[in-house]
Amino acid sequence: MDLSAPGLENQFVRLEPLAERHRGVIFASEIEKSVWKWMPALPGGTSLTHYFDAMLSAQSRGLAATFILYQQSDNQFAGVTGFNDINKIHRRLRNAIAWHPPELATPELYQAGQLAMIERAYDWRAKRLEWQINPNNEFMLAGVTSLKPTREALFRNFERTADGVWVDKTVYAMTRPEMADAIMRLKCALFSSGRSDLDLDV
Repeated sequence: MDLSAPGLENQFVRLEPLAERHRGVIFASEIEKSVWKWMPALPGGTSLTHYFDAMLSAQSRGLAATFILYQQSDNQFAGVTGFNDINKIHRRLRNAIAWHPPELATPELYQAGQLAMIERAYDWRAKRLEWQINPNNEFMLAGVTSLKPTREALFRNFERTADGVWVDKTVYAMTRPEMADAIMRLKCALFSSGRSDLDLDV
């Protein structure tokens, strides 16, 4: 299983492997504000062009698997998500990015995207899936904790963001059995015909 293989989707979202053709949709979005606030500084510059080119390069070398999200309901651009720190020998990886346009950033959309990502990691036979979250990023913190991973550590002064701020990172992770449980819970929460509303705490 190639982590960046096409065909990743569910009832809510379709995930396309990042490619040059997505440059326009990324640059037309509001993602640059979040890049400056939340993304780590990169050697060689911090422009949106540099970040996009770095993601493409990492994708082509198998160091990352980044996806562009579209809503199934209307084919609208719905964000970016992806893996990095991919270790094939030890079957571990990190869920490194999840961004949605502010007007679409709902718990339901986040969980639909994460369900697809967890399923892809599971199909890849991952033994460990990790998240490193800035404790000040309230949307991401609420989203990740709703998936019920295990909180493992706090890395203090872990990295510098694109705008020069040093930040901590809280580490969450799932082992393979926990991924299977999360997939089941998310499917029940998102796709159960009897649900009246989405419960964030699945």
